[in-house]
Amino acid sequence: MTPVPADVTPLEVLGGLVPLVGAALTLLWFRWRRRDEVFTQVTPGEVPRLGSGDGSARVRRGVEWKGSVAPRFHVPDESTPALSGTVIDGVVHGRDLTATLVDLALRGIVSLEREGDDWRVSRTGIDETSMAAHERVLLDAVLGGSPSVRLGELRKAEVAHRWREAEIAVYRAVVDRGWYAKHPRSRNGWLAALGLVLVLGAAVAGVASGVADDHWRWVPLGVGLGVGGALLVRLGRGRTPRTALGSAARIQALGYEKYLATAEAHQLRREELAGEVRSMLPYAVAFGVAAHVASVLGDALRAARIAEGTETALAMAVDGALDPGVFQLMSGLVDLGGDLDVPDLGALGDLVPDDAFTALVDGFEGLGSALSSFAGSIGDVIPDGDVLDGCDGCGGCIDF
Repeated sequence: MTPVPADVTPLEVLGGLVPLVGAALTLLWFRWRRRDEVFTQVTPGEVPRLGSGDGSARVRRGVEWKGSVAPRFHVPDESTPALSGTVIDGVVHGRDLTATLVDLALRGIVSLEREGDDWRVSRTGIDETSMAAHERVLLDAVLGGSPSVRLGELRKAEVAHRWREAEIAVYRAVVDRGWYAKHPRSRNGWLAALGLVLVLGAAVAGVASGVADDHWRWVPLGVGLGVGGALLVRLGRGRTPRTALGSAARIQALGYEKYLATAEAHQLRREELAGEVRSMLPYAVAFGVAAHVASVLGDALRAARIAEGTETALAMAVDGALDPGVFQLMSGLVDLGGDLDVPDLGALGDLVPDDAFTALVDGFEGLGSALSSFAGSIGDVIPDGDVLDGCDGCGGCIDF
């Protein structure tokens, strides 16, 4: 073991330990602060009622809540498919845009139509005032200023900048809802910047050591500053934690995702199938389980046919289980009924019941693969995987 040089005093050694220990303690503190918060007085995923107490605490292990998730049989509260898809992992993905377009199609705001191997997205001009801010920007990311586009005609380079703006709109929405205190992808770089300052201080101490007669006395300080700064630079960046509200929103999204991924036809009440379809399909796209959900919906109609008979089941589907938005989405994405002339939902009731019902069920079965193909086409023009963190090159997005 190399002895400490005689001209280095214990006080100077202590002076080198101070920045090192200070950096380590600061790092530990902020790593704890980067854990998500959760409500402590209610069931995970629930939000305390006004006046009932809203106690919260950091999760004890890891960085986010990892307890068991019970299936949730209705959509998350105060959310949209894009926001629920984002709060699960803190990243805006291309499938969140796909889910938003499907949701807007079901609401009649846009139309989606298959044109050969391509897809056309068009504004209908209906009820656009009902769109949330992030939905409007997401739609503009695809359409730009055009009323209608074919996805195959879009060039990725042209969409990339608009997609960054769409990412920011979604990130801003989850912050505005109180799910995050600031941008979810902010890397909190100021702690790493402090590390750089310490490293520069170590360099200054090194220069002083080289020119001073008692150069050994500068070594402890230089080592402490350098190692402490390196720790902050290497480990100082970190995720933005979810608030307790954000953790509740994430748990709700995970619960609904679990339900959609494991849903069975007998769980769907036929008299409420219209509402089920409207809520399930967009979230199924956001969670990547659209094929399974579409298959389950087809099975639910088959079960109605067995239980009620073809004519009764078809009447139920036409009158209550479906609605024009669902029918238009299906007829736009799949060949609904082949040669059957079914320009609108009501026309199904005028056809031979067996043929009409078969067309309807086949439409649901084809809808899953059509949605997957549509999502793939979106992915061809939309940068996915958080390439730009939703921040780079966009002024002010880290500060909101």
